[in-house]
Amino acid sequence: MKTTYAVILCVLLLLFSACATKMNDPADVQAIKKSMDDYAKAVNAGNVEGVVALMTDKATYAGPNDPVATGKEAIRSMHTAWLSFAPEFSCPVEDVRVVGDLAVARGTWTNIVAPKAQGIAPSNDSGSWIVTLARQSDGSWKWDWCLPNSNQPLPGSTASGEDEKALLQIERDWAEAIVKKDTAVEEKLLANDFVSNIDGLTANKKQFLAGIKANPATIESAANSEMKAFVFGDAAVVNGVMTVKASAGGKDTSVNVRYTDVFVKRDGRWQYVTVTAYSTKAQ
Repeated sequence: MKTTYAVILCVLLLLFSACATKMNDPADVQAIKKSMDDYAKAVNAGNVEGVVALMTDKATYAGPNDPVATGKEAIRSMHTAWLSFAPEFSCPVEDVRVVGDLAVARGTWTNIVAPKAQGIAPSNDSGSWIVTLARQSDGSWKWDWCLPNSNQPLPGSTASGEDEKALLQIERDWAEAIVKKDTAVEEKLLANDFVSNIDGLTANKKQFLAGIKANPATIESAANSEMKAFVFGDAAVVNGVMTVKASAGGKDTSVNVRYTDVFVKRDGRWQYVTVTAYSTKAQ
């Protein structure tokens, strides 16, 4: 009887072993690494069809700062546009995890895009990626999802965010100076070549400051909202809304001011060079 139980136990163990999900099989891991290598080779050769051949029919490619491409035709179109710029691309694999017929791989990538037009400098980018793969009926592996991420900051932003913080603080300092009618602070924040365009009326720095001094209104408060800073080297743009509570001659003159301010960085500090704004009566 014990022998019978032992045989049954062995049979069950063999069945469980046969049915167990294969994990990280070396052959699968190697095949997936080769798939990534094939992708890099196809990209560098400008072989769009070689790229598409690696994808499942419903593959999704979500590139950084690009619309998501779903399906082979969308992925073909995306890569046709990209490969027209003659990239130098690499995507080394850092890790592969395989569970049955599904796999996940991750790694890093670098790309040098050299435009074919004369006189245009190449651009460099790098980042990380995650790709999910599905085993096909013929045993091959195809990409299902591809999620590359860029190390570069979004256009108009800096990696540290320090300049954006400094610009938003300048806008707050400006609002405080308006309430106090502190033209000394305002004069320091304005570049010598400053020009304003407010509700269609233009003024240079001297005229602008004179208008602030002559303003008879009593300003109770000035608060910024919806602010967004965009930095482009030593130039920057800030958009926002300022709500000003004020009165003059016993009448409420409160306004909402929607503005676009242009800054330049000179001698290490940001200054206004242009203020464009329009105002509407506060509700």
